[in-house]
Amino acid sequence: MGLGDQLPTLVGVVVGGAMSYLVGTLTERSRWRREQAARWDGRLLEAYSDYADAVKECVTYYQRLAAHRGLSNHPAPLQPTEETSERAAAAEARRSAMVEPLSLLTNAETAQAVREVNQCVWHLEWLARGRKAGDAAAWEEAFGAYRTARAEFYRQARRSLNIPEMAGLPDSQWPPRWRTNDR
Repeated sequence: MGLGDQLPTLVGVVVGGAMSYLVGTLTERSRWRREQAARWDGRLLEAYSDYADAVKECVTYYQRLAAHRGLSNHPAPLQPTEETSERAAAAEARRSAMVEPLSLLTNAETAQAVREVNQCVWHLEWLARGRKAGDAAAWEEAFGAYRTARAEFYRQARRSLNIPEMAGLPDSQWPPRWRTNDR
């Protein structure tokens, strides 16, 4: 058997080895990318969740403080004592701290939605603490803007995590029907 007879076999072995190496490398790279994406998506989901929880805590304090001033009809008004002011300030500090991981991990659209939520939360705070003059109508308008900003934040967060839109689910009415029927 001459070299000419063995050449196709040798070429086949070399090509097969190269293809095996290439496929293995591409498969490994793809697996690594999926693991990295899952790792960062998990952290991003946690950051979104922590931020949303901190925002809700702040807004609840502000609703209760606003109820004490007659701006909101929250069922548990909160007097603006030194203790409640410190707790509200601690909630605000937590909310502020939760923005930092988002600034590092999220995309530009979601970061903009976070900025808008922050602006709305500060507006509610200023109304609730009396730092900005306003009445119940101003509170309702500011609270409506907050709900819209929060809904946009959730929409952008879901999009950044490649979670499908919740089509067909309308935003809940605010104030709720049962509350407006009492007026």
